[in-house]
Amino acid sequence: MPGPLGASNMMPVVSVVISTFNRREKLKRALDSVLHQTLNGIEIIVVDNASTDGTAEMVKGIPDARIYYIKHDVNKGGPAARNTGIKKAQAPLIALLDDDDEWFADKLARQAEKFKEASNQTGLIYVGAEIYDEAAHQIVQINPPRYRGNVYQRLLLGTILSSVSSVLVKKECFDKAGLFDESLTSCQDWDMWLRIARYFEFDYVDETLVRINMHGEQISTDYAKLIPGRTRMVEKHAQAFAEYPDIYVTHLKRLGKLHCINGTWVQSLPWLRKAIELRPMEFIKILGWCLIELPYIKYFSPAKNFKKFDPSTTEK
Repeated sequence: MPGPLGASNMMPVVSVVISTFNRREKLKRALDSVLHQTLNGIEIIVVDNASTDGTAEMVKGIPDARIYYIKHDVNKGGPAARNTGIKKAQAPLIALLDDDDEWFADKLARQAEKFKEASNQTGLIYVGAEIYDEAAHQIVQINPPRYRGNVYQRLLLGTILSSVSSVLVKKECFDKAGLFDESLTSCQDWDMWLRIARYFEFDYVDETLVRINMHGEQISTDYAKLIPGRTRMVEKHAQAFAEYPDIYVTHLKRLGKLHCINGTWVQSLPWLRKAIELRPMEFIKILGWCLIELPYIKYFSPAKNFKKFDPSTTEK
């Protein structure tokens, strides 16, 4: 494939992969943050999941030869779009950016510099992130990086990265661990990092260099995607989780609780029952949660407005 830098016969240092769907204005903001990176030698691969809002015209209207635009005929989902971009990437380092997030200008430069001093076993370098509430127009949280080295066991408990937008990854990591699991409706990044961590160490730049924009359209507010994705994640890695019973119980309870909040009570029982079988004392904790925390979450927290999961649907 003749890449965006092909005319100058230069191989890029970093391939930036942005997947998008019907977020023209948010995508423009994300692209601006990439175009203003201080690192030289960037190619930008925008993979459009069949947008109908003028995304193609906007991207093609940006006069920058570093941008390469690909459009899927149908919406194949975020993981598939990322995989398309990764396959097309020419650089040895790949950065992923969600179309609603932004990078600080030195983000890629600081990570590329960190790779130069990191061990050969290091496959992924991430950065800290700020969480920005677009409705309130304010930063509501700072997530600093905390874990480095062999992080596999820690990742069994849950993701340690705020977003895919925070990483810079060696392309060989995907060659070794595989691409994003396109069957997952959520937890795709957690699954990906967990598989990479089997073979590579992680490191970080201890700076806040990403802004994650919260606007109510994330998967975390959509139980129709969150519950099936987490279910598949737990089933997929059940053998690894089972080696650490405390971690396994945490995931079993989490799924059961999600179903309780969603109102799918029957579907919650197998997960909670299995957690109690592994740790009988969990019964008291689960009962307490149901009596004290659940009513507040269901009726007073933002979760009451989340999109519900319908177990009768065919979506997995």
